[in-house]
Amino acid sequence: MKRLVIYCPGYDIRPVKQTFGLINREFSAFLKLRRITGALSDLEDRPACQLASAKWEVQVEWPSGPVTARFLQLGWRDVIKPDFQRSWPRMAVDAIRSFWLYARADGYRAVLKSNWAHGLFCLYPAVGLVLWILVAFVPPLLFAIPAFRLANSLLPDETSGLFAGAIVVGASCLWIAAFQRFMSWLEPRIYLRYLINSWHFMARLAHQKHGPMQSKIEEFAEKIVALEAQADADEEIVFVSHSCGTFVAIYILAAILQRRPGFGQRRGGFAFVTLGPAFDCLGGFGNQGSFSEAMSAVARSDVDWTDIYSPHDPICGGRTPPVARYATMLSNTETRPEPRRYSARIPDRMPKELLNHLRYRFFKLHFCYFFASIRPDLFDFYELTFGPKKARDMLEAWSRVKS
Repeated sequence: MKRLVIYCPGYDIRPVKQTFGLINREFSAFLKLRRITGALSDLEDRPACQLASAKWEVQVEWPSGPVTARFLQLGWRDVIKPDFQRSWPRMAVDAIRSFWLYARADGYRAVLKSNWAHGLFCLYPAVGLVLWILVAFVPPLLFAIPAFRLANSLLPDETSGLFAGAIVVGASCLWIAAFQRFMSWLEPRIYLRYLINSWHFMARLAHQKHGPMQSKIEEFAEKIVALEAQADADEEIVFVSHSCGTFVAIYILAAILQRRPGFGQRRGGFAFVTLGPAFDCLGGFGNQGSFSEAMSAVARSDVDWTDIYSPHDPICGGRTPPVARYATMLSNTETRPEPRRYSARIPDRMPKELLNHLRYRFFKLHFCYFFASIRPDLFDFYELTFGPKKARDMLEAWSRVKS
């Protein structure tokens, strides 16, 4: 059996080789758990402007026969990088606008209503930005009052104001610089700037004001259509996305279907899988724009779509039915089913010690979908991508497992 796996990652600035380490480690664990043999090729990096920022291959020997899988990771880090190159003042102004657009579209109320834990996560960057501004600027303002009073009592009126002003400006600059250094040290632990940047990214994409990303989506669609034309007739294609990559993948798939309406019914098979979906993050900016058009196109196509979430993952907004909420371009006479939706069942897929370690480390837990499952009857990324059965058959079987 042969399979082509196209992976659309989330909003992640990290080098591919860093994230590939998780794949490499869990691949070895999977082979050991299933008592099979296999080989994972070295990672081949490519420039981010190409179709794939990375590619690798897998060969596995199952009792029923060998499986070969080609992996292509879509590269859009070049689009993300400028977000992280903005100054803090520029970032704050853009963030305030993004949060206002989200609130104006009733995004916060909607997400809190459908999934309170994910709603708190959506509030986190906005609340964090407010706290950052307060801590950065309130202490200098409070220091200015006693500084001017002290200067007035010790120095002549002609010089007290100038002297106190110089002291306040100097102390304020030192405080803000020190606080900024502290926030830079804290960032890998709290991901505040990362989330603020991602909200800015989503606001532009939702309102069709992100030209580079819109061009990238069209480029991905063109290349995937070309890859499908070059693939063997019996080669299965699995399109997997994660986190913010789930709504990017919706845009890509809609663009593919515009070019090839029958793409989802290709002879070799096609499966579309969204892991840890973040539809509410982008969809919260309004359900009448480009995302609704893309979601409606995917819903009309009847592609085999599986949406896998986890209630234990607050970064994932998986309790929202994506078609009912966002496919608003469907007419009243069109009834389209939701994707096949079920929980990844985090507590059952990993050892108890690992679960206890990750329970409140939410950003690390968000990548649990790429952990090898200790139970063979539950969803497993590695069995999905190079298992001995068709992806659709495995996804259906996992959906029927009782809690």
